[in-house]
Parts: sequence; C-alpha cells; structure tokens
Amino acid sequence: MSLSEVLELALSPSVPSSSDSKPPFRGFTDINSANNDEAIRKSTDDELKGFVQALREKARAQSTRGYPYCTRAIRISRGYVAKSYCDGWFQDLKAAVDIVRELGVRTPAIERLLENTGKSGFECVQEYVPGTNLEELFPNIDLQETIRLAFQLRGMLKIMHQKTNDRLGSCHSLECRSYWFESELGLPPACTAEDIAKVVNFWHNYKHDGTEAKKPFEELERCCTAGPAALDCPLVFTHHDLAPRNMIVDPKGDLWLIDWDYAGWYPAYFDRASMDHFGMYAWSTYTLLRWSIFCSIATEGKWEEQAATIQKLYHYTNMYGHYCRRFTAKAGLTPVRLLPNGEYPNLNRFD
Repeated sequence: MSLSEVLELALSPSVPSSSDSKPPFRGFTDINSANNDEAIRKSTDDELKGFVQALREKARAQSTRGYPYCTRAIRISRGYVAKSYCDGWFQDLKAAVDIVRELGVRTPAIERLLENTGKSGFECVQEYVPGTNLEELFPNIDLQETIRLAFQLRGMLKIMHQKTNDRLGSCHSLECRSYWFESELGLPPACTAEDIAKVVNFWHNYKHDGTEAKKPFEELERCCTAGPAALDCPLVFTHHDLAPRNMIVDPKGDLWLIDWDYAGWYPAYFDRASMDHFGMYAWSTYTLLRWSIFCSIATEGKWEEQAATIQKLYHYTNMYGHYCRRFTAKAGLTPVRLLPNGEYPNLNRFD
C-alpha cells in the first residue's frame, strides 16, 4: 500500500484508531493513523512530511485541550510517533539518542529525521513504545512495584552517569538548553564544571534582601565557591527531564526512557532535580511518599541538597527575574549567556 493510500485511510473518520495500548496522556495525541509501518519506512521525505502534516492538522481539529502543544507529538502508525522540533535541536537530539542506545538504555530508536520545507524546524519519527507512562500509572501501583521500577531506573542512571565530558551543554552543539535557566542569565556554550558549580552555589546562598549590590568581591566569591556543588563535580550524560511522564512501563514491566530533548552533559544532580519537575497536585499524600522513595532509590539517596538548590534557582528567577545574578556576573565570577549577536548583555541597566 502506498503512503497516499495509507493517508486516505488514516484521515477517514470511519477507520478506528490503531492504538493497541493506552498512550501517554500528556503532550501526546493518538489519532486515527496508519497500520502500515512499511509505508512509513519506505516513503520519500516529501511524502512522509505531507502525511505527518495532514495527521497533525487532523489532531488539532480533534483536540479538546485548546493549546498547540498537545499535537506536537502524534502517533502516525501502529509502530511510530512523530514529534516536531524547533531549529537548532536536530543534531543535539540525534547525538543524545545515539549515545543512550549505544549504552544499552531502553529508549525508542529514531527512524527518520525530516527537515521542514519552507519553514523552521524538523520532524522526528521514532518507534512507538507500547505501554503506559509512569505519571498515569504511578498512583495505581503498590510499594513493591515502586521499588522494582526504581531499581530499573537506578541501573540506567548508573550506566549513563559513567559517561563524562569536560564541557557542559547538549550532546552535539554544547548549547546549554537546560530549562532551569530559561528565566536566568543562563550559560554560554561549552562551560566548565566549575562554571556551573559556581552558579548553583550562588543560588544556594542567595537571599532576596537587596544586599547583593553591597557585597565586596570577596563575599561574592565566597557565595559562588561555598555550597553544595563541588567545583570539580564531573559533567555526566544526563536525561535532564526525568519527570514520570517521560518514563514508559511496557507490557512486560520494563521501564523505558523517552523524550531526550534536554539531554546533555551536566552534573548528575540535574537528573535528580528533574524528577520533581512536574505537577504533583493530582497525587495523594501516599503517592507522593512513594514517589519520594522511588527517587531516593533511583539516585542512591544522593544529590538532595543540590537538587533543592536547582529548584530554588527556578523558583527565584521566575519570581524576581534573571537579573539576580548580575553582580557576580559583572565581577567575572559566573558566566552568562551571550545575546544572539554574540555580545554580552548589558548588566548595568538593572542598577
């Protein structure tokens, strides 16, 4: 069957969905799609881009959630999903998935990478992992299953964190794409372990009391070097977005990791911090207690203080803005993200 015939069937309202298991429920749309995986593999790039675009338009029309993100990832056949990405992420995503599959960690393979014609971004076509994501599953499992899954993740993290790099950032470009720094001054590409440690220590010691401008250089330096982040903490391969929505439990009970969008070389405690970066409001107190146990087992009880500091960084910068760190940056103690034109931001405009 040709892809055009598959598309005609897929877009027909009378064709039932090919879903054979309940898909992840956040940021994922399962629509009437093709059963013919061979057509997905053998089609030309232009044919497949047209197919994905048509299915995404149908997904938007069917969506009741009212925001575009819910159709960013769609299931396009029995065995494949497609996810759209912005420019600049192409090589970083591929490099991350190549590393993790080389390490033997369970993650879906990339089947096709399609650059969009006439507009920015690209489509990533990956294998579909049947099963249920952990955010949906976790409230319904017992303590024994919690512990069993936690030890699976622990083994994966142990393998991943043995792989190191001397520069921080995404796996190919070394751009710091960490969502923790979106509202902060950020970091330039290819920072060192000492650079990131000083930023983390700064936030550990930060108090929003208006005294930063009055501190002498020595005190600013102490705030960047004294804290939970060791200046020589290695930069390891991290997933960087280990919220339970990005973990799938397949029908055999095996844990898979998906969505390597933010993966890269960071201190290991960034993985611990990311495990609590999701909306927990729907979970009961007992479920939250089991999640705490899950996280502690998976990370061997490490990095709690560092992870709490990362959460503080995110909280403070969203409350007070990115200018909080400007005095240590102006003193040359911590680096900042460059502007698109390659110049440093004007740190004096907040004084």
